[in-house]
Amino acid sequence: MALISALCILFIALSICYEVLGRYFFQHPLMWTIEISEYLQIYFVFFSAAWVLREKGHVTLDIAVNRFGPSGRKTCAIIADILGIAVAAILCIFSGIIAYEQMLLHIPVIKSLEVPKWLIILPIPMGMLLLTVEFTVKFINDLHGRT
Repeated sequence: MALISALCILFIALSICYEVLGRYFFQHPLMWTIEISEYLQIYFVFFSAAWVLREKGHVTLDIAVNRFGPSGRKTCAIIADILGIAVAAILCIFSGIIAYEQMLLHIPVIKSLEVPKWLIILPIPMGMLLLTVEFTVKFINDLHGRT
């Protein structure tokens, strides 16, 4: 999923460059660049969240946690993992329900492009599912003292 996120960022960058060049040299900008960029940002954020957690790239409260001893740090990590699992699972379930309802109702988002709304919402439950799995793996590792 990190590769998909990187490809989304690359596509956004290239399409914006093409948009600027097209507008400047040919007076013919692409009408969909901003819209596609908005949608792809949703994809790369949610598809990269689990990878960032695995690579320990999320923001942490080191100043507060490092004041504790080893058992206190382990307890804080386990509590954070449990909260992460709960939040990611809840977001996965509810966003999955919303995406499914949008798919059944065939609701489009109408801007310069007509895109099914469920395609825009879909990366949220997918990313949250992966994040739930990654938090679960982290919880098990923290519980057994592995890093």
